Amino acid sequence: MKELIRPDVITKNMIQYCYTCPEAHKCDTEEKCITCWEEKGLLKKEDLEEQLTTAQLLTLYAE
Repeated sequence: MKELIRPDVITKNMIQYCYTCPEAHKCDTEEKCITCWEEKGLLKKEDLEEQLTTAQLLTLYAE
């Protein structure tokens, strides 16, 4: 199943956590940011997964 990331959470976290981070220049992809946040205990990847509706789940299962 394709992982779904909520862009509003990513943007909020980048502003909140990355703006003051001295190593922010190393995080040049979204995945690196997420990994960094996890390592620092700021969030869990599961927190970013979008809740799917029943219709969306049925569509995914049908594919």
